[in-house]
Amino acid sequence: MAGQTQARSSRILLTGRGAVMVMLAVFALGLFGASWTPWPVLAGAFFVIGSVAAVIYVRPGDLLMVTIAPPLLFGITLLGVKAATATGNVVLSIAEGTAITMAEVAPWLFAGMALTLVIAWARGLGGCIRELRHDLRADGSRPADHRPPDRRPEATAAARPGPAAADPPPPAA
Repeated sequence: MAGQTQARSSRILLTGRGAVMVMLAVFALGLFGASWTPWPVLAGAFFVIGSVAAVIYVRPGDLLMVTIAPPLLFGITLLGVKAATATGNVVLSIAEGTAITMAEVAPWLFAGMALTLVIAWARGLGGCIRELRHDLRADGSRPADHRPPDRRPEATAAARPGPAAADPPPPAA
């Protein structure tokens, strides 16, 4: 038992931001490798590697963010890599390259997200979801009105000029 505790305590854990940065770096490396070599499968394989590594090494409290972020991060990284390696008509090159790459890596994206969700669920994603639901309900049944006081409905109705605002209030009965 003591050996297991010692091994777990020396394990590297990333913050949510650190895991996002690791995913960005791994996705960019795979996408650049796929554009410079004749192996488009590198982009998909690096997506799976980056997503799984991030969900394994992230702190349990940041699992929700790390399981949601990979497709968005991959898309942003893909656009950046295609823009950096574009030739000729840049807009057409980015659009065409993005569409072709997404079509080539779609099965990898699906497999990577499925594997990421399975690992995250085993590490405690369900608890993160319960905590989020609890936090959303803890503030009361009505959501907070974060608008400035002069933008709230009751403030704008009283400030509107018109016949109702100019007329004196009716006498009390």
